[in-house]
Amino acid sequence: MRTLSRSTTTRTLVGVVATSALLLGAAPTATAGTSSATATTVATTTPSAAAYTASAADRRIASMLTARVTTARFGTAFTGAVLDAGSDTTIWSKNGDTGYMPASTTKLVTASNALSLLGPDTQLTTRIRSGSTKNRVIVEGAGDPSVTSAQLDSLASRTAAWLRAQTITYARVYVDDDIFPTPTLAPGWKQSYVPASIAPVRGLVRDQIANSDTSAEAARYYAVRLKAHGIATVGYYGRLDATAGSTVITSRMGAPLSTSVSRMLLNSDNEIAESLHKLVGVKLGQGATWTGARAAQTKQLTAQGLKATALYDGSGLSRSDRLSALQLARVMDRGLDARYRATLWPLQSAQAMPTAGRTGTLTSRFTTAASKCAVGKVWAKTGTLNDVVSLAGFTQGTDGRVKVFAFVVNGKSSTTTLKQNIDMLAATVNGCY
Repeated sequence: MRTLSRSTTTRTLVGVVATSALLLGAAPTATAGTSSATATTVATTTPSAAAYTASAADRRIASMLTARVTTARFGTAFTGAVLDAGSDTTIWSKNGDTGYMPASTTKLVTASNALSLLGPDTQLTTRIRSGSTKNRVIVEGAGDPSVTSAQLDSLASRTAAWLRAQTITYARVYVDDDIFPTPTLAPGWKQSYVPASIAPVRGLVRDQIANSDTSAEAARYYAVRLKAHGIATVGYYGRLDATAGSTVITSRMGAPLSTSVSRMLLNSDNEIAESLHKLVGVKLGQGATWTGARAAQTKQLTAQGLKATALYDGSGLSRSDRLSALQLARVMDRGLDARYRATLWPLQSAQAMPTAGRTGTLTSRFTTAASKCAVGKVWAKTGTLNDVVSLAGFTQGTDGRVKVFAFVVNGKSSTTTLKQNIDMLAATVNGCY
């Protein structure tokens, strides 16, 4: 009944930079969600261990990080790693294999899984189906986090035309959103996270509105628009399963998956992350329960030659999640690999990855004397919980080679000072000594 449909749009990467090169200091030319046809790719590498010889820049990075990663700054629960992206060689590591709570850097895993399995051009289809009687209209959600008011209005307009053609002047509106189960807390979530940090994730949502029942809210909006398009008496009547053979009155494909991934990474959107996490579970036949989605997450990571210590969600809110710096760095490193650019390009896109001091969750970061020289030259995903600060991404060293890094701190309050110290480490990799 529910399928993931793929658009037939041909991808043309514009602005792809030569291997191991970056558009240093270049500001993004479009907002998050830009299609692959217009996105600027800021880094690509093709691993070659034979081509790597430790440079003076690498030795300097390792020396400075060793000196700067002190217990006074970062406490005792720290994991950090820096890789040379062109050869996958570890330049520096401290507790690199030790897993800690990664917070929202987990979204790099979610992005990698969704993009590699579903593809960046996949579009989810929201359908309007006829119920057991023709005046019963069912809005069937596909788990698409990109559905907009305009799209629902368009569906309502087409539905109204169909109803009039059937000489029907009124309708009862229902919603079918059981592609995802009734929302519950993920393992490791605090009760206070809902709705403060994340709204309940359901199979239908309009404009990413935070609401306790996004499916009902979207269906009510659709009902209002259906009435505006000439159906005299209409209302929302609750949930109703659409049967497999029921008539599809009309349908609408949402934005490409790359749009949702870009918004998730740039703004650290928890609801999008959990939608993508569940969709991976659905695609792999594991289902969208927390147990099923977790099993699918592990399976897809393994298929990519990656692994996780322990993950229980897609957003990184879970306090049971564990990732090491080397695991995070390898996920990021794969995202930069030219061999996987066709599917993982958002992980190397200036429109998707926050840019130091300029966009997304890094807009107000990299402001101190120790880090400001890296403004516009570091692309990274942030992570923050009350006692977690993390950062994972990439930059170019002074030797011209792309470096991948990941730093995770647990057990210290996520103060501005701690974030500034993490920024200092990323800037060190860039060459701010």
